[in-house]
Amino acid sequence: MTKQRPEVFFSILILVTGMILLLITPAGANFDEETYVARIWEMSLGHAIPNSYLDGPERLPSGFFTLSYRRHINLPAMDLETIKQQLKVKIDDYDQMTYQTRAKYFPSLFIIQAIVMRFFGPHLRYPILVLYYLLRFSYLLIYCLLIFLTIKALPFGKWVFGTLAVFPMCLIQAAAVSADSMIIGISFLFIAWVIKLATSEKDALIIKELVILCLLILALGTLKPNAIFLLPLLVIIPLRRYKKNKTWIPVLIATLASVSIPVIWSQLAPELLETPGIEPTKQLATVFSDPHIFFKSLWVMLSGSLPIYFKQIVGVAGYGYWNLPKFVYWLVPATLVLALLSESAKVTFTTRQRLLTGLVAIFNFFMVFLIFFIVITPVGVIRIEGIQGRYFEPFIPLFVLPFLFTQKIHINKLVLGTVLTISSLLCAASLFLSYNVVCGYAMATNQPCVLPYYKNWDPSTFLSINLNKDTEIKQTMVVTCKEITGIQVWVNSNNSTSGQKEFFALSVDDNEPLRTTWIESENLPLKGWAIIPIDPPINSLNAEFQFEISPEDGIGIPDLELARFPTNEFNRGSLWLTGKETENDLVFKYTCSDNLSTLLK
Repeated sequence: MTKQRPEVFFSILILVTGMILLLITPAGANFDEETYVARIWEMSLGHAIPNSYLDGPERLPSGFFTLSYRRHINLPAMDLETIKQQLKVKIDDYDQMTYQTRAKYFPSLFIIQAIVMRFFGPHLRYPILVLYYLLRFSYLLIYCLLIFLTIKALPFGKWVFGTLAVFPMCLIQAAAVSADSMIIGISFLFIAWVIKLATSEKDALIIKELVILCLLILALGTLKPNAIFLLPLLVIIPLRRYKKNKTWIPVLIATLASVSIPVIWSQLAPELLETPGIEPTKQLATVFSDPHIFFKSLWVMLSGSLPIYFKQIVGVAGYGYWNLPKFVYWLVPATLVLALLSESAKVTFTTRQRLLTGLVAIFNFFMVFLIFFIVITPVGVIRIEGIQGRYFEPFIPLFVLPFLFTQKIHINKLVLGTVLTISSLLCAASLFLSYNVVCGYAMATNQPCVLPYYKNWDPSTFLSINLNKDTEIKQTMVVTCKEITGIQVWVNSNNSTSGQKEFFALSVDDNEPLRTTWIESENLPLKGWAIIPIDPPINSLNAEFQFEISPEDGIGIPDLELARFPTNEFNRGSLWLTGKETENDLVFKYTCSDNLSTLLK
């Protein structure tokens, strides 16, 4: 029988899916790519301390932000013409901007990328979009290597670890300009190596095992600060292996050094700006003086956000702009169950080791909340700010290992491999639709297509427009879908009485209206979206329309208030109030009928 090589299978799957993801994802669309690119740029010029160079005025090429998807107010679908234009943008020494990076992690997480940036950026002057691709590819290769070594080192659980490594969230981050690929990869490798040493029948650690263990312990200290909380996993290694030849001494030294690294580095790379209300010293004191405040905040987060964390652990696109299809959030956990049921190697974990591993998992989970409570959360707030599900990825294996047993009847690896491949490619296909096809996200998730996508969505900031007898509203818009089927306007408040109405007209420029209807007060929500259907639909691809809401009966709906943004939040139109152009926009959306059949027309 041919020997199985799961490390090869998973490396190929990661590389293929990752290559697709790094090419289809717009520059700057992944979590924190902008700030990581800025840090890498700074290091490529020889400055290891974050903001030691960027702290001066106009030190970052503006092109890095010009191309960034994050800079779009409304997140558009990318097309080939846009990409061609982006490929013309290069580093311009005379077009610099002022910026401070938030990526303050240890330099080892960026050193390879800094070399890539230095050679292909200032030296060869490659287009900035190509630099994004090269940086992403470097992180992807590192992640492939770390996962290959992880699976290779494991005495059992190879398919379980491989399945966790190809969770959509891990693949998305592996194909991004992000330190997460190294953080997840090194954490997985550390856990795998500790399992290897903990389940060995030998009485002593050989030199090779000891050196690798100490290097991995030190590596944890160079990751995000919470990575050092994986170090208690060392207790699952039998004591006899530490006692023999006094190998506990170098392990202890490496552990102390690992804990010291983030402490020392935090002093070398302090925060440049203090955020009002955030006082870590006071929050730390609160944990001891009034621990109930922390535990109440913890309960608030766990009771309200666990489904969100689960979705983020499985996978979401950068900044949570796009979710994956709903069935993926069932399919991915199912693949993990299949991996557990497919274990054919002898699992030699003792009950004690299972228990300790589970406790270390809970400890790491708890410490994420504690750190964010102290460092990120403002004093007096009963919640914990800033936590995302992807922060749990590095220690997810610790929650799974206690349930790993040798199966008498196990799932065929071909079945598991096929399901994992399908799952990974579905993730890539979903993100391709979301980023690159108008209404693609709606197609991928089987939802109605509603545009535009407002990145800065916050109803608490909306201003009001009272629809009295003197108010006339005109909103212009360029529509990007093929067929428009309706307009939605946001109602801030509705205290109107029945029988009142406003006239709605949709037209092209100032020509005859294409569609007209009456907005009747009894059909409006007290707060939320008021829907105005466009029936039959109108061909609308890249057409410029305007819709007007006016009190043609001479009364209007005086107790109705529609919402407008406090700033310009729609970049393909403008708002006019009673004949005067404003600097903001009506809070509105338009619905489209775009689906596969519409696109094929």
